Amino acid sequence: MRISFIIPSYQSSAWLSQAVGSVLEQTYRDIECVVVDDCSTDSTQEYCQWQIKQDNRVIYIRNEQNLGRSASRNVGNRAATGEVLCVLDADDLALPNRAKIVAEKFGKGVEYLYGSAVQIDACGRSLGEIRADVFSKEKMLETLSSHIVHSTVSYRKWFAEKYPYLEGEAARLGVDDITQQARAALDGVKFDFVPNILSAYRLLNQGVTAQRNPEEVVKFKKEFMESLTAKV
Repeated sequence: MRISFIIPSYQSSAWLSQAVGSVLEQTYRDIECVVVDDCSTDSTQEYCQWQIKQDNRVIYIRNEQNLGRSASRNVGNRAATGEVLCVLDADDLALPNRAKIVAEKFGKGVEYLYGSAVQIDACGRSLGEIRADVFSKEKMLETLSSHIVHSTVSYRKWFAEKYPYLEGEAARLGVDDITQQARAALDGVKFDFVPNILSAYRLLNQGVTAQRNPEEVVKFKKEFMESLTAKV
């Protein structure tokens, strides 16, 4: 079973080599690393062109114009050749056994999987752990949060095709992950989790999550959830 890691990257050359390196160092070897460069003006292109000469498991795609993170995720998902796709942001890290754990779980029929994560700062120092627990559709609708660290998520290729990430406002507000999860959950897709730490999630001040307007986020989530439940 091939596992594809999808890394959207925009102006992330400071972190990208670490993210890609964490994928190439997986203990499970049947992997590929798809980097989608969202028209960066930093050294992302030069680094990726060098890296693909070092390891043929790296696939580099460059958007001709800046499309945003949701569209870039969708581009990478479509290009991936793996049966299972792993989410990884350009400033985060995959722990060495992540692909092995994912392959074992999906070999048992899992459709969507997430796990625990460690939070790290800009220097890679640990800030604590985020422990995964059983997903609850009802709790998500009530709290407007899935409590899933997106960079620990993996899903089957068909899932990515059926539930592409929403662009526009969802991407701008950084809720392209929970809107995807909500659509799938209300369709009856089963979410599985492992307690294992799968990824290191880097907390940065310049990220979408840190810069977005909390009131806008709550308003968008509430209206989105209400529109979904109205259709059920």
